[in-house]
Amino acid sequence: MTFIIEPTNCPCCDYPLEKVGDQLFCRNLACSAQVNGKILHFCKTLGIKGLGPKTVEKLQLQDITEIFYLDKSDVDTLLGEKVSSKLLDEIERAKVSTLATVIESFSIPLIGGTASRKVASVVSNIEDITEVKCKEAGLGEKATANLLSWLENEYQELKEFLPFSFQEAPQSVPGKTVCITGKLNSYKKKADAESDLLAAGYILVDSVTKTTDFLVDEENGASAKRQKADKYGITIITDLNDLLKAN
Repeated sequence: MTFIIEPTNCPCCDYPLEKVGDQLFCRNLACSAQVNGKILHFCKTLGIKGLGPKTVEKLQLQDITEIFYLDKSDVDTLLGEKVSSKLLDEIERAKVSTLATVIESFSIPLIGGTASRKVASVVSNIEDITEVKCKEAGLGEKATANLLSWLENEYQELKEFLPFSFQEAPQSVPGKTVCITGKLNSYKKKADAESDLLAAGYILVDSVTKTTDFLVDEENGASAKRQKADKYGITIITDLNDLLKAN
């Protein structure tokens, strides 16, 4: 019989592990594995192409804010001028990411894409986030606690070095909510469709309620969401391009 000895310290930074249920967690915020994970998630969420694990290692990044203060000559030396130029252009583009995308990028527990979009629908800046606003956005207690804790701690150390100039959603469709059901024919990736909807000023929701404005159902099927939409008299969109062109 083989016995597995439960580790007591993080294999990366040797920090004492904390057991929660059946899982072990390293709570050392300086743990290199966690730092690298946060940097990679940050880059992926913001869509910064070219900043994968090997490049992060080459650039010796220790914090997400360092991404925006890279010296071109240093990057040229490490990656070559052609790659360096493309990477720095990607980083520059990321500075005008939407508020929802920026919030999602910070690796805050329970604050993923859906929660971030909900928060961004009730505030126009990270500084405006409060417990009241989180409740208005429909966040749960744990998600709210995690977000507020991040704001009070990690964000205070980061904010001075963050360069974001949030893209404001167009005012032609203020507060219009959109839910997507089934597969899309007009887009290869659902994420791209969601990105275009957000850029057009729509608010994305995961479920259909009486207050939902549009249901995108390009399969024109009989899903539970479609049945609710028909019941509530919600406008059905069978080609997402039609909705985006109308904006």
